Amino acid sequence: MFEKAIEVASNHYRFLQEGKYEEWLSTLTKDLRETASVRGSSPDFWWRTGRRYVTAYGVRYEYYKVDEKLSRATKVKIFFKRLNPNGTPRGSPVPIWLIKENEEWKVFQASY
Repeated sequence: MFEKAIEVASNHYRFLQEGKYEEWLSTLTKDLRETASVRGSSPDFWWRTGRRYVTAYGVRYEYYKVDEKLSRATKVKIFFKRLNPNGTPRGSPVPIWLIKENEEWKVFQASY
């Protein structure tokens, strides 16, 4: 049921890891994209924090699971493992929330 949402969330983290800012932005909701250039906005903070984890610590993100209890047809909570370069976990899995926006899954809350 949430395959497309998992794909968008996976791309969100992949684009972050690859440093592809514009592609990463495309995974966000319209409201978030519109504020992304504002220093201190959520998207600005997410990008800087996420990139710091990737560049300073070499972390990568791997799909873990969908939180079935909190997910609905138009809103889904997905967890990703944050992994060190050697594959060991770096803290607990991190959540990412997506909503349906114009029939497409978009990120409205992310963690790194």
